[in-house]
Amino acid sequence: MTEETYTLVVGFYNYADLRALEDGLRGSNVQILSAQQDAQRVYDDATEMEADAVLLCPDLNGYRHALIEDLLLYADKPIPVIGWALAHDDRGRVMTANGAKAVIALPMNAQGITKLVHTLPRVVDEVQRERAEGHVSLTAGNIMPAGRQGAWQQKVITVYIPKGGGSTRTTLAVNLATALSHVALGNQPACLRDLDLTKGDCHTFLGYTVDPDRAARNGSIYLDRGLIDVIRNVADRWGQGAENNVTPQLLKKYLIHWGGDQSQLDILPGLTRPHEGSAPEFDNWPMTLAIARRLIQVARQLYSFVVVDIGQDYNLPLHRAAIEEADEVLVTVPPINTAIVDTENALTPLLHRFGDLNKFKLVVTAFDPAFGISEKEIVKRVRLTKLATIPFNALTAAVSINTHTPFVLTDDGPLGTTVRDLAGTYLSYLREEGGRSRGILGVFKRALVKEA
Repeated sequence: MTEETYTLVVGFYNYADLRALEDGLRGSNVQILSAQQDAQRVYDDATEMEADAVLLCPDLNGYRHALIEDLLLYADKPIPVIGWALAHDDRGRVMTANGAKAVIALPMNAQGITKLVHTLPRVVDEVQRERAEGHVSLTAGNIMPAGRQGAWQQKVITVYIPKGGGSTRTTLAVNLATALSHVALGNQPACLRDLDLTKGDCHTFLGYTVDPDRAARNGSIYLDRGLIDVIRNVADRWGQGAENNVTPQLLKKYLIHWGGDQSQLDILPGLTRPHEGSAPEFDNWPMTLAIARRLIQVARQLYSFVVVDIGQDYNLPLHRAAIEEADEVLVTVPPINTAIVDTENALTPLLHRFGDLNKFKLVVTAFDPAFGISEKEIVKRVRLTKLATIPFNALTAAVSINTHTPFVLTDDGPLGTTVRDLAGTYLSYLREEGGRSRGILGVFKRALVKEA
């Protein structure tokens, strides 16, 4: 009787471990389909090549715990993950808590090979049985205290102001998404997407660049994909049912992960150069609007929170889609008279366009009473429900931007505390634990991840 063969995709970090694995599996019933050092490529290969399982090292580029669940919930068939971590590294336990079915110890040796060969049939049968029985445990929140479960609702949050520049809109979007997703704070799967049709800056805030020379010179992370690539991918096939091909699998090819295993934040970078906003694809407004809507709808399926940063003209299709699909729109208004006037002037057409303003909420940003406009006056003139007043702290904000480290992870002062409290609007335990959250930050400060 012929022994059944099991296929494996490997996500590895160290070539020596990969070579030991390949040598050890030679002549066994386990076939390696591909070996990759990038998490997205691991996912793509495992799903496209219909692998039976994935052997995954948490040190590979772009690793995130949610990848384990993404593979387990793959629509065509469940793909179990077996962790591949150092023997005395706690990350193996964390991977198990997030859904990995077993862990093989590194460095790779004969004992690990034997365990892998014997474990594969068991875990493949286990996940197939779970799928057939109609239940697969969603494990991404298992490392969170049980009291936190179910205390929040999934949301799409769009950050917007009718006037560009000086509103700290993008700063707020980046820090809010970080607070919702970082393991020291919200620890929820979140997606930050930049749909500003003028030019996106979210990726720059977090240390990415499209300039390879700059990446080599100052340590920024080279970025090779973004919003324009998604739009072109779908636009090239428009009219052939392409709108239905905006699937989770397509979207994930253009996402980048930030924060390593300390975060559950994925980013869809925006337009990386100003001229991309004049690309011919954007001339077809109905198509662009449909694609933008679908991108947000798909992200809603994948993440607990989707934070969208948009430009000031709500008539543009990308911005319109982000407002229409949002559960809440944060209107950021600094204590600057021109910003307040522009917001006042936008309210009537916004009401006409969207029917009501119930989901529009005021966030007063960069506030200092010394600027000569009171918080009370801003609220009275803008006439939206106020969620937060974020204080002015130019030094902390500038250091955060220049070091590519969101200040919600480092600042225990009024600025960081206020934005964490704003995140508590959506995740109540961030507010309930109050002082404890700042204590948690102290533990994580030394381990903050500044690169993806």
